[in-house]
Amino acid sequence: MNKKTLIIIVIITIGILSFLKMNNDFLMLWNTNEVNVETESPLTSEKVKIEFGISVNTISRANDSVLFSNRERYTMIYDGQQLNEIINEYGENDFLITYDSEFYYSFRQFKLNRRHQHIYDFRISKQVNDIVLKVEIKGKDGMKFERKMLKIKEAEKYVCNIPIERKGKVCNMIELKEE
Repeated sequence: MNKKTLIIIVIITIGILSFLKMNNDFLMLWNTNEVNVETESPLTSEKVKIEFGISVNTISRANDSVLFSNRERYTMIYDGQQLNEIINEYGENDFLITYDSEFYYSFRQFKLNRRHQHIYDFRISKQVNDIVLKVEIKGKDGMKFERKMLKIKEAEKYVCNIPIERKGKVCNMIELKEE
């Protein structure tokens, strides 16, 4: 290959990569949000549901059982398979993840710009008698955490994933804690 061809290939490659990066963070010509769901045996991804809504929850709720009423305000993103894309919108993007209609976890991703697009990785595993959710959101408004999922039948005992008697006043997008 001659030098001229190599230089052209490098310039085209840099141009394409730059255009893709600009689309992810600024242009938003197409949605590149990506959802990945992984489960460890004996769990199966067919029992995972991920629901998404924009500002559908409040940290001022009486308890977490409110999360399971009026579910039509959410968009079902994943129900054993990906059904919908996560739309691009700034602000309070709320997620409700359930496993086998028995366990749940809710959290909020705060996006500062509707053009920011992300890769959403959800991993669910079993540890002794607990189901553990690991979330990693890669992108400008990324976040990462690992928490034990809660039992849906006990949702009235929790608010923002914390036992009501231990709730604080500061929400870190995952829990309502004391500072």
